[in-house]
This record gives sequence, structure tokens and C-alpha cells, in this order.
Amino acid sequence: MSLQETPAASSRPTMFPLSAADGVDDTPSQSNTAAETAPHSGLSQSNLEEVMTYLRKARLRAEKVRDNSPAGSYLESVLTRTMAGLDRELAQLSYLLAKRDHPAPQATKMRPAI
Repeated sequence: MSLQETPAASSRPTMFPLSAADGVDDTPSQSNTAAETAPHSGLSQSNLEEVMTYLRKARLRAEKVRDNSPAGSYLESVLTRTMAGLDRELAQLSYLLAKRDHPAPQATKMRPAI
């Protein structure tokens, strides 16, 4: 759905979405494959580590502000939820960095049966 103004609908404000009566087709095309629609992040391990550093600094900053806020205030509750979300994101990123993409270079052998 687009928010453009057409000549036929010039009397209508531009904030109203155009409809099929205005000549706009909102149906998605069938030519999209999974490869075309799936986003590729292109993040490397060093980029993820930079993001983690930024998130850690943001969490420390939120903790300092929360410590200086009045007890029981709305600000304190918002910052507590923000810090919990940052902790969750940091845990997920550290899990992704620790996870191996490929198996070990050598296949491990089982010990011989007795």
C-alpha cells in the first residue's frame, strides 16, 4: 500500500492510503523466491563483538541512570526492563558467537570396544 498522491485523487490528503479503485495493486507478486525475500545480515564476528561492546556500554549507562532515579519511579521500572532486554540480547549474541558454523576439522574417532 503506498501513500502517494495520484492526479485522480488530488482532492484527497496524501496521508490516506491508495486503494485498488485508485489503480494500485497491493497483491504481492508470485516471482519472489525464498532467496530473494530472505534478508542476509552480512555481519562478521568482529561486527558482532562491536555490537556487544556497544550493548554493554548502553547497559552500564542505563544502570547508572537507574541508580540515580527515585525508587519506585516509572523511570526505574523502564530502565529495569531495558536492562533485562539488553541482557537477553547480549546472551543471544554470545551464544551465536560461541556456536560453531562448521564441524571440527578432524573427525573424532570412537574409542575401541573392549
